[in-house]
Amino acid sequence: MLHPSKLLKELGISPLKQLGQNFQVDVHSVENAAAQIPAGAVILEIGPGLGAWTEVFLGRGHKMILVEKDRTLAARLKDKFAGSEQVTVHEGDVLEFDLESAEFAEVTAAVGNLPFYVTSEILLRLIVDCPRLTHGLFGIQLEVAERIASGKGSSLAIALGAQGKLFIAGKISRNSFYPVPNVDAAILGFERSATANRPHLRALLKAAFWGKRKTLASALRKNPFWPEQAETVSWPERLMHAPPVLQPLLTQRADELSVTDFQRLYDYLESGEYLT
Repeated sequence: MLHPSKLLKELGISPLKQLGQNFQVDVHSVENAAAQIPAGAVILEIGPGLGAWTEVFLGRGHKMILVEKDRTLAARLKDKFAGSEQVTVHEGDVLEFDLESAEFAEVTAAVGNLPFYVTSEILLRLIVDCPRLTHGLFGIQLEVAERIASGKGSSLAIALGAQGKLFIAGKISRNSFYPVPNVDAAILGFERSATANRPHLRALLKAAFWGKRKTLASALRKNPFWPEQAETVSWPERLMHAPPVLQPLLTQRADELSVTDFQRLYDYLESGEYLT
């Protein structure tokens, strides 16, 4: 495969900063991580660009659906894979697609080098809002990947971690990209848990994290973000009568708690019972 600089020159375009375009040159890290996606999985790739990741997964026999926002690159991908039964290409922003529609019905995994400026939005959309996706590999900023994989410290890490296992599947030097970004990257791996079904968890996290310096009890009691469901299941009342075993959690700040802590609290608020 030609160097991205030459391919882009042939297309008469340059990397667009507003789209966060940094094209991966060395894909050895992706090749090493690719086995994390089960054989036979139909893969949604976000931002395939020049197709570096695409070629890795096609080589492993996967059927792929590509979503590329850049019009010129999307056109190139459509020409490249015209007539292929293994690849479908869509032009557009993945955040604007209905991933529950029939054209994405077969998708069970997602991969891609995500633009750093919309990493959180895309991960939440794929991992939290699309329970059909069971596996993922995402190229993101190294520091962000490490925070997410830690499973604590932010509402994003908790919301994602509550859905399943998150781990560093590989690291990517900044020098593996063209143009070279200011930071190193990592491949964040995801494997969904069979028990990850807490539909209102994001509402709880929004309420918990809205006051960063508040204890969890204070943030939850004074917050303006209780979901509509909270009124019907009496979350505020249940919070006031939380069992002693949960009281230590309520005296800490939200960023001090783990995924497991929030899962325990959520399950109590939803059911009114504390299950060990």
